[in-house]
Amino acid sequence: MLREISILGSRIQLSKRGKGQLKGISVGDTLSYEFYDGEYRGLEMAFLVPQGRKPTPKDLALADARIGSVLNLPVVFILMPCPAYERQRLIDKNVFFVISDNFANLPMIVANERIRKSAYAKRLTPSAQYILFYHLQVESLEWLSARDMAEKMPYSYESVALALTCLSDLGLCRKVSGNGKNKNVVFDAKGRELWDVAQNYLINPVNSIVFCDELKAEGDYPVCGINALAHYSSLNKDDDRQIMVTANQYKALQRSDSMVHCNEFDGPIRIEVWKYPPVSKAAEPVSWADPLSVIVSLRDDHDPRVEGEVEYLIDRMIWKG
Repeated sequence: MLREISILGSRIQLSKRGKGQLKGISVGDTLSYEFYDGEYRGLEMAFLVPQGRKPTPKDLALADARIGSVLNLPVVFILMPCPAYERQRLIDKNVFFVISDNFANLPMIVANERIRKSAYAKRLTPSAQYILFYHLQVESLEWLSARDMAEKMPYSYESVALALTCLSDLGLCRKVSGNGKNKNVVFDAKGRELWDVAQNYLINPVNSIVFCDELKAEGDYPVCGINALAHYSSLNKDDDRQIMVTANQYKALQRSDSMVHCNEFDGPIRIEVWKYPPVSKAAEPVSWADPLSVIVSLRDDHDPRVEGEVEYLIDRMIWKG
């Protein structure tokens, strides 16, 4: 029998409910869970410990609905350690839980964030910046869940969930309860305002730059840099070829010896190795790097012509989110 648990280093005293205190609870639930009462940060809650087989997130969500309505208290499940993807499934279903002293999802924790040892984000990760720019340029992601977004992104569900945590850490979005038990995303700032708010957190999408005399590789690569800016504005393009590749594409070019006289200094072909793929709808052909990523990639170019065209481009952007 449990007497206490630890949440965020705080000891929570528990008292077990007897059978006489379980009026209205089904026999099946009384056999499936041990019932405890406890208080955390002034809020009374019912703590349940599963008995027997390990319940699925769906089982816990259904039990929460049944038991919570009878007890008229928030229901928190005390669970054994489990993988990160299982914890995320519980969060998506809005199930409150405590797992040792490392992870929790409780009513009073803003946005149902996990208790974690890692530091909160100070800059956007590549995947988080991709999601932000997708929302601003391609289509609104308002009120979508992480799983909804993963269907639109070149990232796994787990990567999208982590990216949304980064965006939430920086105050660029919030996770709120949507229909059912899912957590959906809301952006309080819109369009240009959201772009302005994000300025201190943006990262340069370009990881490295190399040059070569000839590229003996089939396939089209999106135009980037000054030439992409010229495509979106009235700036004259440069004479050299400027293309972007992902890290995996660059490794493939290296393995196939497709870059003739590759070097870090000069050449008629400039290859930018980017931290994330082109921001676009899934499976849609991309000829040009997206405008916002191009703008961020040219932040260190202080040519007055470039700075003027960047402002022109931002002013005429058609914001989607």
